[in-house]
Amino acid sequence: MKTLHIDKLNLILILASFALACFLPFELFLFGYAFLGPLHYLTESNWIADKNYFVPNTYWKYLVLVAAIIYSIPFVFSLSIVSEFINESTITFVIYKMAKYTNFVLFFILISAVLALFYKTYKVFIISFLIAFLLSFWTYTTEAYLLINGLLLPTIIHVYVFTLLFMMYGVKNKKTTYGILNIILIIVLPLSLVFLDTEIFNYQFSDAVKNTYVNNNFHVLNANLAKLFGVYEDLKFFFYEKLDVKIQIFIAFAYIYHYLNWFSKTTIIGWHKELTGKKAILILGVWIAILFCYLYDYRLGLVISIFLSVSHVMLEFPLNIITIRSLFSKRKKTT
Repeated sequence: MKTLHIDKLNLILILASFALACFLPFELFLFGYAFLGPLHYLTESNWIADKNYFVPNTYWKYLVLVAAIIYSIPFVFSLSIVSEFINESTITFVIYKMAKYTNFVLFFILISAVLALFYKTYKVFIISFLIAFLLSFWTYTTEAYLLINGLLLPTIIHVYVFTLLFMMYGVKNKKTTYGILNIILIIVLPLSLVFLDTEIFNYQFSDAVKNTYVNNNFHVLNANLAKLFGVYEDLKFFFYEKLDVKIQIFIAFAYIYHYLNWFSKTTIIGWHKELTGKKAILILGVWIAILFCYLYDYRLGLVISIFLSVSHVMLEFPLNIITIRSLFSKRKKTT
């Protein structure tokens, strides 16, 4: 499929994602996170692996593996079934003490990704650890560090900011009218929420939707965005307040289009070409298994897929850095 056709398709996907987010802000997010999310994690991680993780240092992937495991452990311990095998004090320690290090490992992998792009030897491990440790030590308790690195980096920055940057990179390489229009829409549509009257949708969220959203701590992102935008002075979240609904529309739109954008550009970057028969069967099998976990218990599905989620965020860091560097670099003139 040609770039122009992909851009036209993405125009439809952007408008459809935003419209659905307006009508079903919480429902759309919960569905997309469970249904599209795991398939996105699996296929993108496979593509990144086949691209040698976009770094010359092949050992960098092991840092990501260890970091993703550390990040996932508190989530696993939050499952009710774990209490049948481990005492409550140990569970509390892991969840509330070890969880503090999740911010550190994310920042550590981000720093190591930067360095892995320039160093091919073992020095990258030592240097990245020292830099990440020192910077984390100096800023660990600051509100900005916790907000940006701990919450926004794996969520809004990943699904919205980096998606926008990838689109800008695509337009820089091959300009099309639809490509430019798509970038404008990605920016303008969320801003248009300021003028949107949400009362026209007459929202009625079911108890199941509200309980699922809150019990899985998705509302933490809403509360922090509301505070960041100056909606509330403290961390607050309400389902039916206009400003809270608008924030959720933005979140749902950002996530759903992020997933759809990945699948829409299959023929552009050719990630499907890296799928052998065995890999495709494995990915499909894991995806279906995760879907059944979500159907059985949403929390179980989230915890089962959290390793895939956070590892794909980390694995994408080198590509994010390369994209940013390419956006601000001048094209070499050819003669």
